[in-house]
Amino acid sequence: MVFKRLPESKKSFSYNGQQLTGDVTAGIIVAFLLLPQSMAYAQIAGVPVTMGLYAAAIPPIIYAFIGSSRYLSIGPVSIVSLLSFSGISSIADNNEASFIELVILLAFIVGVIQILLGTLRFGTFFHYIPASLIRGFITAVALIIIFNQLDVLLGVSLSVYQNFFSHFVEIILHFKEIHLLTAGIGLGSIFLLKICKKLIKPSPGPFIIILISILLVDYFSWDELGVNVVGSITRGEIVFTFLYPEWKTLLMLMPLGLVISLISFGESYAVARSLDEKAGESKNLSPNRELIGLGSANMTSSIFGAIPVAGAISRSAVAYQSGAKTKLALLITSGFMLLSIYFITPLFYYLPQAALAAIIIVAVSSLISVREFLEDCRYNRNDAAVFLITFLAVIFVDVLLGFIIGILFSISVRCLIKNA
Repeated sequence: MVFKRLPESKKSFSYNGQQLTGDVTAGIIVAFLLLPQSMAYAQIAGVPVTMGLYAAAIPPIIYAFIGSSRYLSIGPVSIVSLLSFSGISSIADNNEASFIELVILLAFIVGVIQILLGTLRFGTFFHYIPASLIRGFITAVALIIIFNQLDVLLGVSLSVYQNFFSHFVEIILHFKEIHLLTAGIGLGSIFLLKICKKLIKPSPGPFIIILISILLVDYFSWDELGVNVVGSITRGEIVFTFLYPEWKTLLMLMPLGLVISLISFGESYAVARSLDEKAGESKNLSPNRELIGLGSANMTSSIFGAIPVAGAISRSAVAYQSGAKTKLALLITSGFMLLSIYFITPLFYYLPQAALAAIIIVAVSSLISVREFLEDCRYNRNDAAVFLITFLAVIFVDVLLGFIIGILFSISVRCLIKNA
């Protein structure tokens, strides 16, 4: 059965004094990273930042009791947010309320699919998906995310992202319209984030950027000079959300939900496996249980009116490096996020959006796998071809179609090698 290791997982919640210290430290540090990221990734998804905050606070609690990894940080992630935005934008009308409802419904669909795949033990077959395909896809999506943030970073007005080439041309055509003060905040934030990342591990860069930028904008009244700020964050009350969509809507969202289910699980399981292997605990990690844990987290996110979630590569690594020993660290992060929503969010009024864009750009730039691609070009040209075809298809065709093209191409390569 899927839950046959549940008795072992309960050990995750037993701890001594040293483990408790590590969990508390890691939980708080990850929360400081998650707070700005959850708002930034909500912006990527095209929804209010509150939906990102709730996705960072509540779903991880459910995962902590179901999932098998001790180090995985569950919450909003850049890739899933972009996939949600790009996929729903192609089928939704211009009604903001309708768009938000579709995002919430998408989280529920992703959850159902992941739970179903976990129950059918699909996680066992994850190893058959080439790593080069995942790298090519993630690299392309990372570049798309960066390009989507350039208008916010530079303070220019651009049309909604359609494709990589047209967006690149539009950025060049609007180059003269750059708001210098906004661009200074954005580029300065990137520079400071890079410095912090090199000098301090785990880096407190995002927290420092938020603190400094808020103080500067507030003190010098830069918002009156054209710098866009987050403004008032409407927190509201935690409410349960139940949507009753038409079958037509469900069928439209199903392909997008399936792709997000596979991609988010692939990213989550890859980082969970890597960290568990480092800690010598890989035997406790169950791919099928991870699918059910992620699916439960996504369904919970939908019920509370939030966006789809997954395991974050950067935050999970920070949790491990900060001394996390058990799932208690994840619960501490969630508790801190809930406190932040009700007591800290008013302090973010003067947070410049360019600073959030900088945090996103620096975070996703680490997902670009140039070195791995060059190594494949030297030692494994088949993997390099899969990477390149997937990358180009996502960049120049479409995010969802690009992923499908990559899968079909990788299957063709395998067949050719087998028949050779």
